[in-house]
Amino acid sequence: MSEPDKLHPKASLATTGALRVALLYAGFSGLWILLSDRAVEALVQDATLMTRVSIAKGWAFVAVTATLLFIMVKRLVHGVADREAKLQTLIRAIPDLVWLKDPEGVYRSCNGAFERVYGAREAEIVGKTDYDFVPKEVADLFRENDREAVASGGTRQQEEWFSPAGTQQPRCFETLKTPIYDQEGELIGVLGIGRDVTEQRQFLAERSRLEAQLHQAQKMELVGRFAGGVAHDYNNMLGVILGNADITLSRMPPEHPDRRNLEEIARAARHSAELTGQLLAFARQQPMNPQVVDLNAAIDGLQGVLGRLIRPEIRLSWTPGSGLWRIRVDPTQLGQVLTNLVVNARDAIASRGSIEVTTSNRTLTQTDCATMVEAEPGDHVCLSVSDDGCGMSPDLVTRIFEPFFTTKPEGRGTGLGLAMVHGVVKQNHGTMQVESGPGKGTCFQIFFPRA
Repeated sequence: MSEPDKLHPKASLATTGALRVALLYAGFSGLWILLSDRAVEALVQDATLMTRVSIAKGWAFVAVTATLLFIMVKRLVHGVADREAKLQTLIRAIPDLVWLKDPEGVYRSCNGAFERVYGAREAEIVGKTDYDFVPKEVADLFRENDREAVASGGTRQQEEWFSPAGTQQPRCFETLKTPIYDQEGELIGVLGIGRDVTEQRQFLAERSRLEAQLHQAQKMELVGRFAGGVAHDYNNMLGVILGNADITLSRMPPEHPDRRNLEEIARAARHSAELTGQLLAFARQQPMNPQVVDLNAAIDGLQGVLGRLIRPEIRLSWTPGSGLWRIRVDPTQLGQVLTNLVVNARDAIASRGSIEVTTSNRTLTQTDCATMVEAEPGDHVCLSVSDDGCGMSPDLVTRIFEPFFTTKPEGRGTGLGLAMVHGVVKQNHGTMQVESGPGKGTCFQIFFPRA
């Protein structure tokens, strides 16, 4: 435990100095009285005159000592007042909150910054407690923090959240609280210094969020490059397999016993080629044929396909936005994106449920883009696919676009569907946002720039 802070660390020195001055004054006074009386007796023989001279000597002594005392007290008071004024000026100039409470939590003094936060003058604050200015739960916290500082015997750093006077927005104050003791070790009170660090906390949180977004974008870019390279090599080998299988099948009679095995080889190769296409889409290396399209019309044309993808107990609703802006995308890739999102929504619903597809116009601001990766302000068309299924935890949401990562049971998913969706959206200069929670369903929002 650190040594308790003393309010007047020079009090003992001042007492010693005052005692020394008092003894010198007593000695000088005694010597003056003794010597002056002897001088009067030697110089004045008449008793009446001697009495008058003694009275005059006494009054002269009183006048001299009173004058000296006046000068000394005036200098002392002026010095104390000057130091007090400088101290008050310094405390009031400090932008941080400064206050002093007694052991019972009653305010004894504060500075201007504290007055502004509490919305009252110092004269209105002194003699009152936190319970007169802030809600009871906040005042209880302040009181408990004061007790912890006293119990520690030294300075304690703490964070305190509360709403300054005239506002409803809580702000974070970093406080230093120090117990103050007199020379006898008796607790005088608690000295507090507070600083508003709300903007600093928000800046650190924003920087952490942006660093996480940058890390995620870099990771996805690295994985995409690797996946694209592997997919190209794999696609070349599949081309050789499919080419030779087709040539052999064209020369093989229908009744040949090995024809069925060769057809299975060709079927597996074509399925592998589809997976390769998804990898290339994720890596944004799939050939594109962008066109200016009406998103509502494109989705209308896919209603039959989407209806066959879901189960009878799942309701698929489609709400087109009015006056929808046109976008520039590859129609084939757009169909891949929508079918994959609907299939994922279907698999997230255990029994009965609903899937909702909507479109709308959205103008993204700088504030909106701050919460999205690689988003730019401006006019966008939003494609939203939401379900009321099982939902996902935050740690799963951060990984769903990674290739080969899946939340589905073994054998039910390749882990490439959402990776392909992510790659296609990026290839078409769009951005995605996912909102999900356990038991709350999932909502995918895709923003395509207005053509």
